[in-house]
Amino acid sequence: MKLLHTSDWHLGKRLERRSRDSEFDAVLAEIAEIAHRAQPDLIVHSGDLFDRYALSPGDLMRALRALTALRATAPVVVVGGNHDSPHWFDVLDHVFQSIAAPDDHTVTFVHTAADGSGGGRIIDFPTRDQTQRIRLAALPFIHPNRFMHLFPGLGTTHGAYAQGLRELQEDLIAQLREGYSPQHDVLVFATHLYLSGALLSGSERHLDVNDAYATAPDDLPSVNYCALGHIHKPQILSSKRATAYYAGSPLQFDFGECDDVKSVVLVEADPQRPTRTDPRRLTAGRRLKKFKGTLDELASSAQEFSNTFLDVTITSPTLIPRLSQKVATAVPDADVVYITEECAETRVTPLDSSDLPEEEPELTESFRAYLTKEGTPGRVADEVLAAFASLLRHPDGDEPPPCPAELVLQEALDNPWTPGSTGSESA
Repeated sequence: MKLLHTSDWHLGKRLERRSRDSEFDAVLAEIAEIAHRAQPDLIVHSGDLFDRYALSPGDLMRALRALTALRATAPVVVVGGNHDSPHWFDVLDHVFQSIAAPDDHTVTFVHTAADGSGGGRIIDFPTRDQTQRIRLAALPFIHPNRFMHLFPGLGTTHGAYAQGLRELQEDLIAQLREGYSPQHDVLVFATHLYLSGALLSGSERHLDVNDAYATAPDDLPSVNYCALGHIHKPQILSSKRATAYYAGSPLQFDFGECDDVKSVVLVEADPQRPTRTDPRRLTAGRRLKKFKGTLDELASSAQEFSNTFLDVTITSPTLIPRLSQKVATAVPDADVVYITEECAETRVTPLDSSDLPEEEPELTESFRAYLTKEGTPGRVADEVLAAFASLLRHPDGDEPPPCPAELVLQEALDNPWTPGSTGSESA
C-alpha cells in the first residue's frame, strides 16, 4: 500500500499583510506533481485545509482546483482541523459529489458533526492492484468547548477531555478492527490533534496546542500509520504503537520555521511489515530568514536574502535616521517584514540586586526597575523618571516645572508655522 500524506495548507494565510496566494498556487501544483509521479493508492489531508472559517472566493477556488488535481491521481480524504468550517466542508462535499463522473476518484470530507457523534468515520479503499484494502479511521479536531457540549457527562476538567478523546478514539478503532484481515488489510488513523512532545513552530494557534489538552503518543492506536495534522513543523513522533508523522505545513508561515524543510510524506505499508516513510521535499514557497548585525553587514549579505521574507535586527552604537529606508536599500530583492533596532545609546542597563540599597528602595528606583523590565529605551526612561521624580516633589498639587516635551510644545504654540516662515521668525 502506498499513501501520500499532506496537511495544514491554511489556504488564505498571510504574513502580516502580505498575500501568499502565488506561493500557494505553486506549492499545491508541486504536491499534485509529486502525487502524479508517486501514484499512491490514497491521499490523506490531515486537517486545516483553510486558515479561517470565513473564506474568500479565491481561497475556495484554490481548494477546489488543488483537490481536483489530486483526485485525478487517487482518492482523497480531508480531515477537519481546528481552522476548518464544517459548513464549508459540506459545501465542498456537495460540489465534488455533483461533478463526479462514475470513474472519478472520490474526495471525502470528515468534520466534527453536530449530532454528538464526534464526526469520526471508517472508510475502506482498495489498492490499485486490488490485492490489499486500506481501512482508514478519520477523527477530526474536536475543540474542548465543543467536546464538553457533545459529551456533557464527562465533566469539564482537562482530564475529562483527554479521557473522552481516548474513549472516542477507542470506539473508532474498535469499528476499524471489525472484519479486519491481518493478511489483507492496512490500518491507517488520520487525525488532527496535539501530541505531547511535538515540536511547535510558532505559527500554530496557541490556545489549541495547550499541554492541558495534549494526547500522549503512546495513546495512539496500534495501526500501520498515523497521519497527524495540527503542528506545522514536519516531524515523526515516537510511539510504541504506530508510526506517527506530522506532515507539517507546505509553506513556512512564521519566522520560527526558518530552518524547517517543508514536505509531504510518502508512506509504504504492508500487513505485518514495518511501515516506511519517505518525506518528499517541497521547494515552491519563499524562504523566511532572520538577520542580526550591522547595516553594512546586511548590505554585504544582500544576495543571500534575495526573494525571501526577512526579519531584520540592526545593531548600532547610535540611532540610525531613516532606518527602514536604509534597510530596504541594503536588501532590495528581499521583502522585509520586521525591523528591530538594537542601539547601544538607547539600551536600558538592567538593575540587579546589587544596584538596590539594603533598605527598601525609593520609589524612583522601584519605578526605574519597572521601566527596565518593560524595556523602555534609555532616553525615554530618563524623561519619564524625571517627570515621576518631579511629581513626587510636588505632592500637594503645586505646579511642577515643565518637562522637555511641554517646553517643545509651548514653543510651537507660541511660534506657529505659517507659509514663508523660517523657524520661529517670519521671513
